[in-house]
Amino acid sequence: MPINQIKVRIPDLLEGMYVARLDRPWLDTPYKIQGFHIKTQQDIDKLQQYAEFVYIDVEKSKLDNGADSRQNGDLSDTEIKQKLTGIKPRIYQDISEFKSEMNTALENHKALAECVDDVMKDISNNENLKMPMLRKAVTPMVESIVRNPDAFSWLTMMKTRDNYTYNHSVSSSIWAVAFGRSLGLPKKDLLSLAVGALLFDVGKVKLPEKLLQNPNRYNPTEYKLVQKHVDYSVEIVSSIEGINDDVIEMVATHHERHNGSGYPKGLSGDKIPLFGKMAGIIDCYDAMISDRVYMSAISPHDAVRKLYDWSNIDFQLELVEQFIQVVGIYPVGTIIELSDGRIGVIVAHHRVWRLRPKIMLILDSDKNPYAQFDIIDTYKIEDDEDGNPLKIIKSVDPGIYGIDPQQFYL
Repeated sequence: MPINQIKVRIPDLLEGMYVARLDRPWLDTPYKIQGFHIKTQQDIDKLQQYAEFVYIDVEKSKLDNGADSRQNGDLSDTEIKQKLTGIKPRIYQDISEFKSEMNTALENHKALAECVDDVMKDISNNENLKMPMLRKAVTPMVESIVRNPDAFSWLTMMKTRDNYTYNHSVSSSIWAVAFGRSLGLPKKDLLSLAVGALLFDVGKVKLPEKLLQNPNRYNPTEYKLVQKHVDYSVEIVSSIEGINDDVIEMVATHHERHNGSGYPKGLSGDKIPLFGKMAGIIDCYDAMISDRVYMSAISPHDAVRKLYDWSNIDFQLELVEQFIQVVGIYPVGTIIELSDGRIGVIVAHHRVWRLRPKIMLILDSDKNPYAQFDIIDTYKIEDDEDGNPLKIIKSVDPGIYGIDPQQFYL
């Protein structure tokens, strides 16, 4: 915890205090992912509904009434993005609907997966990768995500279980572009992010298959060998004619950590380039929500909580919070249960109110399937039929009710 922050119970809060963090992820609450000043007793009463304690920033707090509540560092979301990226963020608007975007996303996703297959074959045959091939594969995906990121986010959640390395490369590339779009990066940077995330693990092709399929915890010797995949990846990517330095840096630093505990160089803080910081978060998140030979997937909800717990340890807090805005606690494609017992699958997010997505209803409150799958917008529908607040209460393992999300759009 930063030295200028103190933990305070809700009943002990005072007007003028600056709430820097909650005792849970911001997306578990209606608050935006940024701090705020307590102005009235009503603010305290509202906090009581969602948290037991908060972290107060002493330097930003102003306990004398009438003081200017905006202090240095009390930044808007746009200003946070500009501080992180060093440029004025672009504002991307959704210009296509989820269902229409899915029609093109399916074909483009398949092409991206085939590209990864070709990449792995070329590396195994000691052939240099070709930038035109990579650009041809990622450009349609980038264009689709710029129009509306929900379709590719859905496809990312539909990954098969048969090859982690291939799926992870494709999914990481998709998350990277969606992340960059949310930060307001220009399209040329989105293309670099797509290529970098697609390739940051290609060096694993050079590792023994037996090592990659080891279901047990690595011993020190094995772990040191696994770490070599970063050097192998950098060697492979650096040999691509026309590749830019941002991509190479992203590949080289995707296992560095905010506190200096990563590898291969033990870089920390701002010594890690932005794309490397982003790649570390993406790599970790997608790994957690994927089945691996040594560990089963956890829910996206739990993965988000772990990322938040690791903030300012492994990953920069501000970037983690920005990434959570991208994926949400319940990403597109997640099966959820509503407070009235109905079961649905999330098909689209509002870009600000991530806890109020569009949901395709598939089972009624008695868990019987609907004859047709209607979509409700929980941003507009706040109450259930009995007048009670309608909200998501948990994610659901599809296997419990024999649900296959791929049947709805794929």
